[in-house]
Amino acid sequence: MDSKELINLYLDISEEIFSKLTFDKSDLDITNQFLFFLSLEKSFDYLADSILNQTGMDLPNAGSFNAKAKWNKLSLEPSLKNIIFKEEQPDGFIFDFYNAKDKLLIPVNDSLITSNQISNLKKYISILDSYKRFMLLLRKTLDEC
Repeated sequence: MDSKELINLYLDISEEIFSKLTFDKSDLDITNQFLFFLSLEKSFDYLADSILNQTGMDLPNAGSFNAKAKWNKLSLEPSLKNIIFKEEQPDGFIFDFYNAKDKLLIPVNDSLITSNQISNLKKYISILDSYKRFMLLLRKTLDEC
């Protein structure tokens, strides 16, 4: 399979897992939340691979880098710099994705009134929608260049 097919495959998998999320704090639901982020990150990683190939950017041993490192390299590309920078800001997809993923790993401290808020349905919908918008914007930008 080429990377464009894998982007869509992992995105479809993440959407299917998303449809099964209940946010009831059960072991199955927490596992599904991890799988959601894992599959979405794989799609994000293959999107980076696809763009690296399309732009002809040289990244030796690209397979040994994680998605975040690949996007850091892509952010140096002048035609993509502003798009990626915007998504790394607190209201952007990349920031929200890694922030929500990290919150899954940190146990919630119930003894505090304000704590690390757990992610909810609205946040996951926002992440999925932002990723799709980001992906389309990148594809349109590259097609025009």
